Amino acid sequence: MKSYTRRGFAALALTAASALALSACGGGAEAGKEAGSPTSGEVNLIAYSGIWEEQYTKAVIEPFKAKYPDIKINFVSKRSSAEMLSALQGQKGSPGTDVAIMDNSVSTTGNRQGLFEKLDTSAVPNMANVPEKFRNKDGYGPVAMLDAVGLVYDTATFPTAPDSWKVLWDPANKGKVNIVAPPSLLGISLTAITAKMEGEDYTQSIEKATAKLKELAPSVQSFAPNPDEYQSVITGQTVIGLGQNARAQYYSDQSKKKIGVAVPKEGSVYQINTINLVKGAPHSAAAKTFINYALSAEAQSAFAKALFYAPSVTNAELPAEVKARVVATDNPDITALDIDFLSKARDKWTQEWKRQIITK
Repeated sequence: MKSYTRRGFAALALTAASALALSACGGGAEAGKEAGSPTSGEVNLIAYSGIWEEQYTKAVIEPFKAKYPDIKINFVSKRSSAEMLSALQGQKGSPGTDVAIMDNSVSTTGNRQGLFEKLDTSAVPNMANVPEKFRNKDGYGPVAMLDAVGLVYDTATFPTAPDSWKVLWDPANKGKVNIVAPPSLLGISLTAITAKMEGEDYTQSIEKATAKLKELAPSVQSFAPNPDEYQSVITGQTVIGLGQNARAQYYSDQSKKKIGVAVPKEGSVYQINTINLVKGAPHSAAAKTFINYALSAEAQSAFAKALFYAPSVTNAELPAEVKARVVATDNPDITALDIDFLSKARDKWTQEWKRQIITK
């Protein structure tokens, strides 16, 4: 069967089988409660730091706590999925984490290393609303939310949104470009995008992409923008770079449109987060209650409104103005990276960047 590890997505649709499953499990955020899921305990959650943590707490965790006041959520934040994976690897003998929300290229590595448990609708009823293509083909944690990589830019420098990735190489922007290097997904994504632009299949070789990125390197002010790639543009340190649509949309509002975001004509790639139950989780039962709520229409819609991530469930409804700003999950110009391949190639690509691209 198809899964989100394969390239491309078809249009979202709630199948009759999904509807039947939803009906059978009671549907909605209350389904887990009605099925006898625990309403007390605690959950140790590891996920992204910064604005992601802030908005997820407001949109999902606080409403969850209102619904389940006797379940305590302990949020451990990390800047990247790679940092989360490292923390979970260190806990493998004696897990202290229950739930992890991370990029699917990294969670795929975790699945392969035996860090996560498999999930199904008997444990998480709201998985009935997650389309098959957004479920892991081997039964591990499903997609929780989607976004896409785009160009973030200074709107004063670019009154018209740049429409090509080639703007990064424009001599006019030399010294004013920011790129977050691998193992960050942004650097990994740029490698795959550049390979495509150079007519190269990145699953076979990134030789041409590496050569092209070496040409870009002298124009890059920072390969690790501080505090992040969005503030770098907002404060005028740089004028163009890579970022994620969701966060850029949020910062565009916060900065009174000082920053913009665009998906170039050559296309882009999805950034996909999965929600995962840690194997041997100390609070497994309460963790399943939280995962079920995180996949509810209520939680998914709230987070889309808060931080512009596209929901992964079919029953989430968004206002038109929000829907226009989240990525379409059926956009043919945005493709899914080959996650099975990249989960194995990430370290090699990271070393390639260090040896050949990041030279200063």
